[in-house]
This record gives sequence, C-alpha cells and structure tokens, in this order.
Amino acid sequence: MGETTKGTLPQGQGKWTARARVDALLDAGSFVETNRYLQKANAVPGRPDVCVPGEGVVTGWGTIDGQAVCIAVQDSEALDGAFGAGQAEKIAKAMDMAAKSGYPMLFLWDSNGAKVQEGAAAMHAYTALLRKMVDLSGVVPTISVAAGAMLGTAALFAPLSDFTFVVEGASEVGLKGATVTAAALGLEPDAKKLNGAAAQMAAGNAQFCCADEPKAYEEVKRLLLCLPSNNLEDPPFLQNEDPADRPVTADPADVFAYARQAADGESFLEVQPGYGEEIRTGFASFGGMTCGVVANAGGKFLTDAACEKAARFVRILDAYDMPILTFVDNEGVEAAVGHPTMRALAKLSYAYAEAGSPMVSVLTGKAIGEGYAAMSNKGNGADLVYALPQAKIGCMNAEAGSIVLFGGTTEAAADYAETYLSAESAAKQGVVDDIVAPEHIRETIVAALLTATDKREQKPNRKHGIMPL
Repeated sequence: MGETTKGTLPQGQGKWTARARVDALLDAGSFVETNRYLQKANAVPGRPDVCVPGEGVVTGWGTIDGQAVCIAVQDSEALDGAFGAGQAEKIAKAMDMAAKSGYPMLFLWDSNGAKVQEGAAAMHAYTALLRKMVDLSGVVPTISVAAGAMLGTAALFAPLSDFTFVVEGASEVGLKGATVTAAALGLEPDAKKLNGAAAQMAAGNAQFCCADEPKAYEEVKRLLLCLPSNNLEDPPFLQNEDPADRPVTADPADVFAYARQAADGESFLEVQPGYGEEIRTGFASFGGMTCGVVANAGGKFLTDAACEKAARFVRILDAYDMPILTFVDNEGVEAAVGHPTMRALAKLSYAYAEAGSPMVSVLTGKAIGEGYAAMSNKGNGADLVYALPQAKIGCMNAEAGSIVLFGGTTEAAADYAETYLSAESAAKQGVVDDIVAPEHIRETIVAALLTATDKREQKPNRKHGIMPL
C-alpha cells in the first residue's frame, strides 16, 4: 500500500502528532500518503522564506472500517501547521482525489494560522481552498475535526464542512484569537470560553462535541456508517434483526423518544445536540434503510436556531439523496414585534420544498398554521404523510378558530377542534394519507420508506433558487 510512518504521541505531551491521528482514524496499513516531501518557497520580497518538507500537512487516502476516504491532517509539529500556498496545494489535491474517486473527505485541522511571510499569497491560498470546499460540497461528504486551532480565515472551514467535530480542551475556533476578542469586548482572554468547543456548539458552528480525540474519531467512524460515500451512491443499508412490526410503546408526546424507539434497535445518532433543541435532528435506520430524522421536541415554539439547524440538515440529506423522515408536533412561533422568526421558518420551508429526496412525514401532535407550513407536508413535497389519532392539523388553534367561526365559547372551541383540526378531517381532505395507531408507526414507516425510496423527481431547469438566507 506504499510507505507509511507510524505516528506517535510526543513524549510527555498530551498533544497528538499528525501521524498519530492518521493511525487512530484509518485502518492499520491502509494509508497511502501523497506529496510527503513537497516543499515550496514562497516568501514576499524582503522576507526570509520559511518552509519544511511536507508543508505542515499530511495528506493521502486510506480506509476506515473498509470504507475508502481521503484525508488531510495538519501537522502542528511543522512550523505550527502554518497554512500557506504549499499546504493549500496538498489539501486541494486530496480534495480533487475525493471528488474523482467518490470518497468522503476528512480534514483534521490544527494550525496557529497563516504563513505571514507569504503575504497576499497566503490569503489567496485560503480563499482558493474555500472555493474548493464549495465545489466539493454535495459531491462527497466533508467532515472536519478541530483537533487544535482553527483561527482567522481557517475558521470558515468549519461551517463549510458538512459536519464539524470539536474536542473539549483541544479545539480553538474563531475568526479572532481569544486575546483580540477579549480586548474588543472587555473580557478575560479565556480561549476555552471564547473559542472553545462549548462556545462553538452554542454558536451552531459545530455538529458534534467530544470529550477527547479518541472519542471524536469513534464518532467520525459512526457518522461515516450513516452516509453514502458520494452523491451517486445509495444510502447505507444497515442489516439488523429488529422486526418491522415491533410495537412502539413510547409516549408520542415525547416526540424524540417516540421517534428513537421506532428506529431499528432504538438507535439514533443525533446531529447538533444541545443547539436549537426545539427540533432534534439525526440519523437512524428503519428496516435497515438509513435516513435522516427531523423531529419537533413536542409542544414547544419553533425558534430561529431550531429552524436553521433543521434546514441545513435537510439540505445535506437532499444533497446525498437520503430519505427524510419528519415527526411534527409544535406550537408554531411566539408572537413578537417584527416577527423575527419569519425568515428562519421560510428557510426550513424552502429546504423541504427544494428537496427531491424521498420524504415521509408523521404528524404526532400539533401541526397548525406556520407550525404546519414550515415542516414537511404534502404541499411542500412529502411523498407520504401519516397522522396519529390525536394529531391536530389546521389553520389556527381551537381557541382562535372558534372565535373566528363560533364566537369563542369553550364548547365552540371543542367543536372547532373536532370539525376542523382532527386527523380524520385532514385525511378526508387528502392532506393525510392514513391515520395510524401510535404502536403501529414503525411498520408504517418501514413500508413507506420502501415505497418512496426509488422516487425520481425532475426539478425545473435553473442555475439555483434564492434561499431566504
């Protein structure tokens, strides 16, 4: 498989070397390195050039549990992993290999910044690689691990990746270093507090937070099991012995627990936990078919963070033609001057409407007004929609609707709910395909995914739409 060098941890230090990270992530003996000895001289006039063999990054390809991947690992032992034209060239070559071969692209970032002696050339290298990431987006999965520092322009590599992992006590991600940020805001220069893993999760810039590097690499491997290698490959089929007709006994009012119990083996890999928790997102399999799950928390108002998290996740699923399974039960949005959540709702509605993936929706509780419109439904492209008997589906809640139609008494509200919000009423109008007893939802989902998986849909010919960003 070519020459490899076994990576080791530095003696007496907790920081991992680039090659130790390669060894921890890839199957033993599978790594094939590229451009190991590349060394570029690129100093601006009047400045001494500083460069080393390998340009501060280890690149190549290998396998993870037998699945081929391309990889780029910044080497903090080589000029602190300083980023410049030579490093960008190596990373770009690995990305090109990923695109041509259809392999997922993994980045392990750990650099103290740009090669300042390269001047404008260093910034050109950053922007060229940012564009390369955009070109790769939706072609193969891109996964970043902030194994160390990602500061300045390098911080943009995190949100441009499909999924980003941060590591407690190791990750430092930000457009400004902690000292600069603290000085501007009058705070203490605490890098962990200002740019650390928890800060990035709270800001929505990362999807996974891990206690240490070994845990991060375990979770990367688990994530790869949920994803196709590229946008032309079918989603993974995860063989298991969980009967399709197994009853689901969880309370549908706890939507996430209900959705999780309906999945094979009650397994669920949550994406971006702790951020925008009014909507939970993640991967699960049903009858072996891997899909993305979007689930309202149940009985909560939708928020900007929740809608934007879900919209981003839906777009990732659609890029790789993965089935989208949505569980709906929310209170719509809270009243506010200027209705600031409006654009976030539009983003989520746009993401669903734009998607051509197989889509199945389960209405477990309230799906009323904007809380119905923003989530997956027949009007915005869902292939099959099911409702539990207790679901409430309509234009406005019972109290408001009864005021409009019947004068607003308690009895009128009950009549409105029965006549205009019931699952049966929605089914009669063709908005719902069937009403399903809560315990039978698993077998219904499995059958629905089997039906919708091979769908083919031709979207209008255009360069791209204008998402309400």
